[in-house]
Amino acid sequence: MAKLEGITEIELLAFKSKNLDTICFRGSAPLAHLALISQSDTFDQVSNPKGLQRDLSPKHASDAYDYTKQSVSKDFPRAYPEVVLNVRDTKVVEIEEIEDLPEGIQAVRLRFNLTLMRDGKVSVSRVDGNHRLFFVAGDTKREPLFSQIPFQIHIGLKRDQESSIFVDINSNQKGLNTSHLAMLQSRLTEEELEIRDHLDRWIAKKLSEDPHSPWYALIHHGGSKEGSRAQGLARPVNFVSLKNGTAKMLSKSQYIHDLTDPTAQYVVIRNYWHAVKKVYTQEWAFHKRYLLLKNIGVWSFSILGGTIIDRCLPKGKVAIEDMVFYLNQTRGAFSWDREATGEDSVAGMSGNRAAMIIAGQMAEELTDESGTSGLKTLQQHLRDQLDSGEQIDGNPDD
Repeated sequence: MAKLEGITEIELLAFKSKNLDTICFRGSAPLAHLALISQSDTFDQVSNPKGLQRDLSPKHASDAYDYTKQSVSKDFPRAYPEVVLNVRDTKVVEIEEIEDLPEGIQAVRLRFNLTLMRDGKVSVSRVDGNHRLFFVAGDTKREPLFSQIPFQIHIGLKRDQESSIFVDINSNQKGLNTSHLAMLQSRLTEEELEIRDHLDRWIAKKLSEDPHSPWYALIHHGGSKEGSRAQGLARPVNFVSLKNGTAKMLSKSQYIHDLTDPTAQYVVIRNYWHAVKKVYTQEWAFHKRYLLLKNIGVWSFSILGGTIIDRCLPKGKVAIEDMVFYLNQTRGAFSWDREATGEDSVAGMSGNRAAMIIAGQMAEELTDESGTSGLKTLQQHLRDQLDSGEQIDGNPDD
């Protein structure tokens, strides 16, 4: 077995077509030829932050290869959707119109010069179909595959236009990394519209990219992790987890919406997470040992954050230390150690309902500087009144 090599030019026959808002060239060609003329532009938030494709799943690509190579069945025919390519570097392709065709039909020969495609450069981007094409040119374990599949080739789309088509194709498909998709959607949305329609996503993106944020360099945006690993960076929290947590915090808090400036809202939330990091220093720093930086921790403290922000904002006291005051009171409510057991252990808990329970029990510990009773004491006092008929102020009923 060996990779298909020694080919310097590939010619494809195609029809010029209109696809909604774009002009493209459509036809069918051998899988191996489509693989040779195209390259994957893999997104990596460190080494390739403007990349398009999700991180490759070798198993998914291998399954696609095996699906193509399997024996033909009359009862269960196979079919692939179009592979979508975009020629970024127009110097690598020559387009020759085919003459003397019936009226209304436009056909071309697309001649791709493989010698102009340098290693490491994406001359023809795989907008959709990277997993289908990854192994089909052959390698030491696999033979090249020449089964014909349909293609759709665009010429000269800009990167944002590629991203827009990628999102349109993948937003309804099961299995796409949701963090990667959310980041691409955020990247394609004007900031004003992002704030108006997706405030949670806007705040989460700022938390992950702001050097003054405690979440800076801790959030995985999807795509490849190779660049992060090369720099020795661990990104334990997925972007969607932080985005969903932010949505829960915004939903829980009543008073944060009285701040009409989204930047002010962001700073309040950033201060809260600084306070969490300060109070739960060990749990934050050693994320492999503790569960605070897992979904259950991010969501629980996000919900609790809505409660604490609502205690701070009416007083106009939203500095980090103001929030530390409340978070210190929650310190003994739960153990976030992965190996912990017992009633105060978070280990084994997951999901939105569990996060609400954890946040609720931590909120019961909160009291104000004035010495006002916390919810736990208040609830016990109300239970004590059930049979006595005592009023909330302690006076007997007349």
